[in-house]
Amino acid sequence: MYRRSTVNGPAVGYPRGVATFHRARSEEQRAERRQSILRTAADMLDEMPVAAVSLNELSRRVGLSKSAMSLYFESREAVLLGLLTEAATRYRVETAETFAEWVDPSAPAPVRARQVAARLAVTFAAHPMLCELLSVQHAILEHNISVDVATSYKRSSRDAIRWLAGRLGDLLPELDDERALRAAHMVIVLVGALWTRSRPAPALLAAFQADASLAFMHPAFTEAFEAAIATFLQGLIVETTDTA
Repeated sequence: MYRRSTVNGPAVGYPRGVATFHRARSEEQRAERRQSILRTAADMLDEMPVAAVSLNELSRRVGLSKSAMSLYFESREAVLLGLLTEAATRYRVETAETFAEWVDPSAPAPVRARQVAARLAVTFAAHPMLCELLSVQHAILEHNISVDVATSYKRSSRDAIRWLAGRLGDLLPELDDERALRAAHMVIVLVGALWTRSRPAPALLAAFQADASLAFMHPAFTEAFEAAIATFLQGLIVETTDTA
């Protein structure tokens, strides 16, 4: 369930266990320490769900006391928000050069909407840590943080959504700026919601397997997301046409 992280590079395993650090004295050393903490947190997500990641265990693995950890991140949630921001950046970097290939520009708008939906589904599914963190950002990650951290994170999220809106507008020029922004925001909402639904707790999974009539409540992420966002995009295109 928990896949190898790809933060700051290709899929690799980060060393487990306890590291020993000397105090970071320069800005470069502080940046390196922050990256080490983020890599260790990413490694923990290979082993456990987000809710099980504790500041105590994270501190132990990086070889810092909890008080020393606060010099770099104010809370566990702040660490995970930093990890989410990096995961989102990596998604943008890895998909930016391929967007032009996502659609047949000569195809009708509804067909292009389905093509965009299919590629969004595949590319997000290829970034499981990003999806996992998006699925808990409101319930877990956005709590126990300061106004400064919240503001910084939300501004980063705003910029990421605007970036995605721009790419969607390029592929579906029928959408004006406002509708492209709505579409991009809905992408993030659906990723988080459907990732959670597609990964039920063991008892629920057993119930779904035992009773076929419950199977529709356990959607496969890629298929469910593709269908949902395709419908939303096509609806926005119709809405645009109706108001033209």
